[in-house]
Amino acid sequence: MIRSRFQRSAVMLGASSLVLAMAATGIATGSANASTSVPGVTSSSVTIGATVPLSGIASSYAEVSAAALAVFKYINKKGGVNGRTINFIRLDDCYNLASQAGLGCTQPSSTTTLSQTQTLVDSDHVFATVGSLGTAAQDSVLNFLKQNKVPQLFVNSGSSDWNQASKYPDLFGFQTSYKVEGKIFGTYINAHFKGQKVGFVGQDDDFGSNGYIGLTEGKLGTDAVSVASNDKFLYSPANALFEIGDITPAVTKMKNDGVKVVVLDSIPAVTARVLADAHAIGFAPQWVISTVGSDPISVNTSLESGAISTDGLPATSDTSNVWNVWLKKVLLADSTDFPHFTSGTTLDGNEQYGAAYAVAFAEALYSLGKNGVTQAGIVKAMTTTKFATPTILPLSFSATNHQGLLGGVIASIPTGNPPTTITESSHTVYTTTDAANTAVATSSKYTVSAIPGWLS
Repeated sequence: MIRSRFQRSAVMLGASSLVLAMAATGIATGSANASTSVPGVTSSSVTIGATVPLSGIASSYAEVSAAALAVFKYINKKGGVNGRTINFIRLDDCYNLASQAGLGCTQPSSTTTLSQTQTLVDSDHVFATVGSLGTAAQDSVLNFLKQNKVPQLFVNSGSSDWNQASKYPDLFGFQTSYKVEGKIFGTYINAHFKGQKVGFVGQDDDFGSNGYIGLTEGKLGTDAVSVASNDKFLYSPANALFEIGDITPAVTKMKNDGVKVVVLDSIPAVTARVLADAHAIGFAPQWVISTVGSDPISVNTSLESGAISTDGLPATSDTSNVWNVWLKKVLLADSTDFPHFTSGTTLDGNEQYGAAYAVAFAEALYSLGKNGVTQAGIVKAMTTTKFATPTILPLSFSATNHQGLLGGVIASIPTGNPPTTITESSHTVYTTTDAANTAVATSSKYTVSAIPGWLS
């Protein structure tokens, strides 16, 4: 279920009410940079921000940043990080598509990711952007943030654009790249569906293009997955809700061609539409869906049952995982952004994702101590911190790798009406890199980090 969100993480109140509200939540009442030369940092707070789609075609991702906000609220109630609370400002950028009429955006058509990022930097004086979302959206602000020396951390996208350590040293991704995920899919398909025809539906940007490259690269190019040109379909992210209605001829072509496996590099709304259009013509291949568009609560259809995906986080069905248990406690404590979340509510992948990067940021900040909070310091901490997060394999940041996760496990969507969880039939971890001709390695080691005492 997609819950409505505020367009900003704090509602503007009258002066006296604002002071009381901020004191109650542990958010500092002083100006973000009133007592220090470091933007966004005071003796009692750190202000960070993100541009995310809170409305429009990608609004199903709104709860990612909401879950991050819930984690920061939880940390603030425990006294913050080394005595500083985290003030997290979210601005709606509509996936950088506000000017596209009819896509459900509630922002003025002039709103862009750049304009909202400029507000965060010039008006809110953020210390860093943390968890901003979207490839095209975040590509549009790379140079602005670099020129203003504002770290751009944990970008919510699997683009390889975030792994440019020499050109953008203050830029870091988070999730497994689209190309790495594609390689994992290719390896899995070669092992389990060898010789069967494969089709592909992807977003017409680096999400789809990089995923396709990884998929068809296979194991060092040997027995690579092959997709006939007529069984490959790309949709424009700017026209997703319209153009995708024309996908029926594409899935019909794949059906007639005898395609048995279809890989989707699509956002949840498009995933649901493809599944529905295929079902309408009696086309039922094995669906293999990118983690970007496979979250069952966001897709919200029984037609996703049996689909295969990847996961870099614990299975949402794993009620014994310590991080899942902890996250439920965090979300239950946030009745503002998660008013309908109860002890019986099932976690979804969006909530896990938001919590994971929020925890990672808090740990990097924690490593700086009380007196070392600088923008240069947080960038260094990204490559030196030994992160303990909900992710099932370690964050692998280094001086030369700013991607973050380098793999995941194969996951599946169980039967449901509709399904609400993701399960992992095996704890085998697949890892590789974006580099051409890099093999996919497998390991049975499944890492579950302990929750740090200061965080628990």
